[in-house]
Amino acid sequence: MPAWQALKSLAPLAHIECEADYERTTAFLNDLLDLVRDDAGHPLYSLVAVVGDLIEAYEIDHEPR
Repeated sequence: MPAWQALKSLAPLAHIECEADYERTTAFLNDLLDLVRDDAGHPLYSLVAVVGDLIEAYEIDHEPR
């Protein structure tokens, strides 16, 4: 478990539970996009997709109806 805690302290890779998590994860995605841009060969490219999926899932669940 220490490795997972260390990773989570560097990158918010968990389900988004609240607005603060959403803001933190969105900022992390923006930082990733600054690094990766549209380079599909970048080592962090798949991480962009994973973080984007987390954000999308939160937005779908919290979309005003």
